Amino acid sequence: MNEFILPQGDRAALMPGAAYSVPGLFLYSDLIYKCLDQVKEKFGYAIPVRYLYGAPKVRWNCGRLIITDPHYTREEIFQELAGAAARGIVPLLTFSSPEIAPADLGDSACNEVLAMAEEVGGGVIVSSPLLRDYIRAHYPRVEIHASVIMTAFPEKRDQAYYAGLARSYDRYVVHPDDNFQWDLLESLPKDTAEVILNERCVHQCAQRKAHYESIVQDQRVLIEGEGELTNFLDRCPFVPDHKQHGTKARNISLTTQEAVRLRQMGFTLFKLQGRLDIPYVFFFDFLRYTLENQVAFPAMFPIFSYAIRGHLKDKERRRRERGTR
Repeated sequence: MNEFILPQGDRAALMPGAAYSVPGLFLYSDLIYKCLDQVKEKFGYAIPVRYLYGAPKVRWNCGRLIITDPHYTREEIFQELAGAAARGIVPLLTFSSPEIAPADLGDSACNEVLAMAEEVGGGVIVSSPLLRDYIRAHYPRVEIHASVIMTAFPEKRDQAYYAGLARSYDRYVVHPDDNFQWDLLESLPKDTAEVILNERCVHQCAQRKAHYESIVQDQRVLIEGEGELTNFLDRCPFVPDHKQHGTKARNISLTTQEAVRLRQMGFTLFKLQGRLDIPYVFFFDFLRYTLENQVAFPAMFPIFSYAIRGHLKDKERRRRERGTR
């Protein structure tokens, strides 16, 4: 093979046989699709994005609601979900609020979005067994994933705990701290497991529960006007990760060697986070965890950076136009 020709097909992949779940639904799905198209054109390799997750601003959402554009029409929501499905990607709704009461289950906006997801072949991420059972009863064709939020609350995460998640959900997420528990990882059911690649927090962070609880509170403020924003990230010493410049400890984003080791252990689905990151940071992670690192990733990231710059310019232009109306 000519060493000056870029790797093509599966030779461009960091982890052949892996699939990915990525953020961006209702946020920057257009940029995700542009990246997939450019990689396919340059390397003849279709990055296997299986899931694209996010949600509009509705009661059951416990994703990064605070950065989601506030208003979507019914048609725009449907087109966002259908657009992913048209590419063979399952749209996943982040309906992961852990505080769902029986009275919340009748929320008309949430049910309408869920019906759209079922129509296009979508799924949902939950952390409430009550909501899980409701969805199974009323939307049986919707795939149900256990949120990583669930893993922050049990007293013990062992093989039995994860086996229970595997029985109760179509997919479950391994807690990021457990990505380094090699004996535990060997024992886990891998065909429905999901491994988070780029957790920006530190190992065994004592504030993880408080972080998730703050998101729940902020949802109430932004959707229902109840209470005040927690401003948790203003107080968090580690997130966003630019705050980590003063520490010698690494965050627990996996190295590519660690990710490859997990793939060799039999894990196949890998999740990327990053809705709070600037797009340059997210796509740095997306490309380095999906493309071969010696040639393909260094070749692609600078090229795609120009698409990111154009995206940000267009976003700022639209913001100014809205402000002048």
